[in-house]
Amino acid sequence: MTDAPLIPAPLYGLRTWRPAADEDGEALAASCQDTRWPDGGAWLEATCEGPGGHAAPDAGCRCGVHAWHPSRASARRVLGSRFELPGIVEATGAIELQDDGFRAQRARPFALVVTPGRNAARARRLARRYHAEVAEVDDADGLLAWCRERGLGLDPATVEELLGPEYAARRTLDRRRVRRRNLVRVGVVAAIGTALVGFGAAFAGGPPSPHGVYGRTGWVVCPQQSAADREAGRPAPVPPDC
Repeated sequence: MTDAPLIPAPLYGLRTWRPAADEDGEALAASCQDTRWPDGGAWLEATCEGPGGHAAPDAGCRCGVHAWHPSRASARRVLGSRFELPGIVEATGAIELQDDGFRAQRARPFALVVTPGRNAARARRLARRYHAEVAEVDDADGLLAWCRERGLGLDPATVEELLGPEYAARRTLDRRRVRRRNLVRVGVVAAIGTALVGFGAAFAGGPPSPHGVYGRTGWVVCPQQSAADREAGRPAPVPPDC
């Protein structure tokens, strides 16, 4: 976890919810936990179940309400799952800012996103229950345009300015290290695959023989009759099993 600054400011980001149900009907639940979000425009207060008893979010922990800054990558991410409900969250209180998103002290659904092929009727029912809007867009670019028109979320330049040049440089270095590790892993896997293919080809060809090459279908190369054998009228040597 980084030592990014905690900033008290309202912020909007992209995230998803799991569809759930309770005694009042359809509901929204956290994507990775069974936390039910309060309805009626109420705020979800983040807590930390880990040791230490600190308030959420904490710079040394992963606690808090997570969301991504609006970007093409994050928009595609939230729209990519057919089993979760994409949307926009409004966050306030203490917020830990990161280059790709943030973790907040409290949040509530601001809008539910509907794209072609999704259940628009369910999104409207949930929006009414949570006092949220419905954003009907065609794709990731449409979602970004919807956010820009309403001034929602931080652009990359603002995020970099808030975090400072040292944080951005450190994150760039971390990404390069991850890419290098991935390239090394790919190279190792490719080398192992090549070795296995070569070993398999050698094994399939069978052991060398002075009589020819014995393959999976039998002898594929038979020795030719020598000139002396032909002059003496002797037949050509026949390898075993040829």
